[in-house]
Amino acid sequence: MAKGMGRVYKGRNNKRFFPKVHDRQKLKINITPILTAMVTGHGKTRAYPHRFKILEHANCSCGYGDQAIKHLLNRCSILHTQREIFKRSALKFGDWPGSKHELISKYLKSFLLFIKSINFDLL
Repeated sequence: MAKGMGRVYKGRNNKRFFPKVHDRQKLKINITPILTAMVTGHGKTRAYPHRFKILEHANCSCGYGDQAIKHLLNRCSILHTQREIFKRSALKFGDWPGSKHELISKYLKSFLLFIKSINFDLL
């Protein structure tokens, strides 16, 4: 358990993707820095260093909110094309996911392609 900025963090974001450790262990996933950043919320986004006062603001360069994981997955206009490709691929197999866990459990291949397409240097 890590402390930061007066709040206690217990892997909340990670638990949203992987609610049960047993389910995560069954998956064959190539762990990459980008995947780790997306499921933990640590690194890569502007929201992470802002939390520690390293950056003055967490604003995404798209201008529509703080650059956090939820924003990148759902709203960032810079990622619109990649997100639409991801959505079309996911919709072939069912409804657009309502949770982060569904991104992993139902749409893993499409999710991995989506996050691999994100160029954090341009964000």
